[in-house]
Amino acid sequence: MATQESNNSLNRRAFIKMAAGAAAGMAAAPKKANAGIATKLFPQTVLGANERILTGHIGTGKMGMRNLGFCTLLREQKDIQPIAICDLVEDHREGAADFTTRVYDRPSTHEYFEEVIENKDVDAVVIVTPDHWHTIPSIMACDAGKDVWCEKPLTTTIGEGQPLIDAVRRNKTVLQCGNFQRSGAHFKEIVDLIQSGYIGKIARVETWIHDSTLAAGIGNPPDEPVPDGLDWDRYLGWTEKVPYNKNRHLYNFRWFLNYSGGKMTDWGAHLIDIVLWAMGEEKKPKAVTAMGGNFVLQDNRTTPDTLEVLYDFDDYILSFSNRVYNGYVERNRYGILFHGSKGTLYVDRKGYHIKPVKGGCEPRELDGQVEGDMNRAHWQNFVDCVKSRKDPICYVESAFNTATVCHMGTTAYVAGGHFGWDADKQRFTSPDRKAQKKANNWAYRKYQNGWSLKSPYNKAWKA
Repeated sequence: MATQESNNSLNRRAFIKMAAGAAAGMAAAPKKANAGIATKLFPQTVLGANERILTGHIGTGKMGMRNLGFCTLLREQKDIQPIAICDLVEDHREGAADFTTRVYDRPSTHEYFEEVIENKDVDAVVIVTPDHWHTIPSIMACDAGKDVWCEKPLTTTIGEGQPLIDAVRRNKTVLQCGNFQRSGAHFKEIVDLIQSGYIGKIARVETWIHDSTLAAGIGNPPDEPVPDGLDWDRYLGWTEKVPYNKNRHLYNFRWFLNYSGGKMTDWGAHLIDIVLWAMGEEKKPKAVTAMGGNFVLQDNRTTPDTLEVLYDFDDYILSFSNRVYNGYVERNRYGILFHGSKGTLYVDRKGYHIKPVKGGCEPRELDGQVEGDMNRAHWQNFVDCVKSRKDPICYVESAFNTATVCHMGTTAYVAGGHFGWDADKQRFTSPDRKAQKKANNWAYRKYQNGWSLKSPYNKAWKA
């Protein structure tokens, strides 16, 4: 039986959807009539406050705080209000709550994300956790009828993708993935230029990200007792149980294959996302080759310090390149190059330029773009779609397509070599059956420790 609290929450969510439809009707009505229409439809006690999307934030480290900041930037439009904060680290969740009170009432604070998802007042859940905690909270939020903002990469394994897609579509959820470059005006412009044939037929695309980390890297700290107040088993979640090591926690989780894919998924998810968008997301790789290793750095990371990945599409070749110990390039330390028959287009977050080949296109250039503008636009797109119920610019199938291509690179590295890809079955193929099994086992890693991709997801948590 529905409680009064749940009825109020459902009514408020229905109001948000009704407001979107009414706004469209008001736009078509004469301006003179709008004030009267608004008064009749939305009483003064409801208009404004009830239009806000109430958010619960799961993960409030560096990126989590950044996203919380963009939420507060939307306060002037009265679009959004954080009401719940969750993090395993007490200092993080209390700091995030303190930050929120600069603009809004103090949100509730929680150690476990289930408490945020169970909150009937939360309309949308913002997931900015380590990568291996993206999928389960997203699925559970969808099943609870909440919309989702999830940081990239959307998943940690290829096997997580279809269950999450099913949850989004089954529950008619709006899910926006944090590939915010899609909301950059100049990225949209270069996608249009490429798709219109401005630089001709493109047969080669390069992506790269390089750094100049010292050989000591993140160091080799010993395993230690779990710090007071940290639920280490919960942090590990469905992954293999290992002793606490500070490098496996917080920012450096990125450099451990159990939780992430290093730069392949950290930056590759941004760079490759633009390539797939521009070249046509209906096109799938038919093969992938990866080579690399830890050749220079002397720390305890398990992701490579040198990596080269090649993807074979039907009509073009894509590469991803990363080295951690030497960031020298004659261009920016990161970027994308589209090589076409009429010219080459270079793009990064600051702008783009086109250099024609002889007899090709005209040169073009744009500079001075601001990364924060893209983030804010990406958040506004999410808010608009929560109200309209339309798919956002980085919708679930698109986000998973990008994640899959990135995971293909990591998997080929882990399994050691060259693999075919059956896009229909979402499986690797190879004449080497042992390597093929290793690749598919990695791409579909089993959930452990009582966690599952099926309801109730965690046997230890109350229903």
